[in-house]
Amino acid sequence: MVRVSVVIATYNNARGLHTTLDHLSRQDHPKDAYEVVVVDDGSTDGTARVVQEWSDRLPARYVRQDNSGRSVAKNRGAREAIHEVLLFMDSDIWAEPNVLRCHTGHHVNGGRVGVQGPVLVHPDSRVNTFMQTKWLLPDMTMRRKGNMAPYHMLTPNFSVRAEDFWGVGGFDEGFRGYGLEDIDLAYRLHRSGVRLEWEPDAKAWHFHVEDLPAALRKQVDNGVNAVYFWNKHGRPLGLGLFLEILPVLWPLKWLVYKSGISPLILAMLRWGEGAAGRWNRARILPLLVTNEYYRFALSKAYYEGVFRALREKPAHQVLHTEPDRGRERL
Repeated sequence: MVRVSVVIATYNNARGLHTTLDHLSRQDHPKDAYEVVVVDDGSTDGTARVVQEWSDRLPARYVRQDNSGRSVAKNRGAREAIHEVLLFMDSDIWAEPNVLRCHTGHHVNGGRVGVQGPVLVHPDSRVNTFMQTKWLLPDMTMRRKGNMAPYHMLTPNFSVRAEDFWGVGGFDEGFRGYGLEDIDLAYRLHRSGVRLEWEPDAKAWHFHVEDLPAALRKQVDNGVNAVYFWNKHGRPLGLGLFLEILPVLWPLKWLVYKSGISPLILAMLRWGEGAAGRWNRARILPLLVTNEYYRFALSKAYYEGVFRALREKPAHQVLHTEPDRGRERL
């Protein structure tokens, strides 16, 4: 029997965590073959009480640390874990009952694999125009089920053997704020020989309501982290293309997102957001236009982060080394 440690890093999301633990308590995997490690990254909203409420129905443990960020919290949870397979989730991810069983099926032979399950936007989270446009269009990403590209990996609903996780140093704690620490992990796992596999039946739902200003702040962080990610790995061409930050693209990106053209484009697209909220008939058209407005605004915020990082550090400088590879329990 494959034993799994579910690692959840959380910050001020006690209400969402309650439902996350509820879903994990309904898994069709034996209760003595998994645990849930909740790392509280400095919350002030009663997160500890929520974990305590579930302790008699779920093999859950609570770990608290000062607010240190996503990568630090996930690494802390992995250090506290006692089982051979780590399954990373977030406190706003609601797993279907078969998720653990689907993941462990890939690990039963002890091979060097990492497993990604789908993370879908929960319908009940679409309570504003921004959330309604999320996944308005179908996900057309082509994923190879048996040999997935590292660029398609997201750590909510991702499992890997602890030995392989620590073999590449865990999450890089040099990533700050939001974004790309998960793809960086997958990139290093892939280069180390870990085979990344897609498991479409291991479905989980993402319940997180945000608006455009919150998403814009994340995208600025994402842009800063993109430059860090690229520099760290020696600025390879393929990674630069994926991140869309190759130097040859900088003049065009500056023209589109930083020059006087940008406000004009935003003004042309912004009307759709209001129209989407007013029109009761044929709303698909204003939502599609609104989606383009959001996409442009989010891309603009991303490149604000990119250009900020390029200004602050020389483009050739490696900013951070990988975390220590050691882990006492291994």
